[in-house]
Amino acid sequence: MPIPSVDARLARFEAIYEGRYLEISGYVRRRVAEQDAADVIAEIFMVAWRRLDRIPSPPEDRLWLFGVARRCVADNRRSRVRRLRLRSRLEQQPLQPAQRPDDAEPAHERVRLALEHLRSSDREILQLVLWDELSHSEAATLLGCSVNAFELRYRRARTRLREALGTPPDAFESIAPAPIATSEGWRIYPT
Repeated sequence: MPIPSVDARLARFEAIYEGRYLEISGYVRRRVAEQDAADVIAEIFMVAWRRLDRIPSPPEDRLWLFGVARRCVADNRRSRVRRLRLRSRLEQQPLQPAQRPDDAEPAHERVRLALEHLRSSDREILQLVLWDELSHSEAATLLGCSVNAFELRYRRARTRLREALGTPPDAFESIAPAPIATSEGWRIYPT
């Protein structure tokens, strides 16, 4: 059996879509919440595109699409029930405000406040190394840059943090943890 060309597949899909959209759309809209209808309809036609070779010729294509629609509507209902159950469980749990230790050191509070005033990119760089304990190589990979570029960004972020703290560079070292060399030669900064 010859493989149909992309143009032939596209033409067949467009014919199915245009010929059956109103019926399928009506079926879905009568069965799911309005805010979910567009997603369910898109899912149905996505399945049709992926399985285009399995769709029978008209008029049997109508029933095939209704079968897919029925399964997509059922999936939507199950998802909706799961979301409602989760929401109900979460609403039943008592709210617990985030707790801070009463004996938090003033230096830690100063650093936290200074971090809040940094740009989000600087804050992310510092948190990846200092809090998440990623090596500079790992953090560079995560951010999609070279290790050298990350090193430069990291140094700049530390400088901006020092400036936000309003402390001279040598005083910052007493607040920030001292680096520890790893076996790979990377510096990590414990929290």
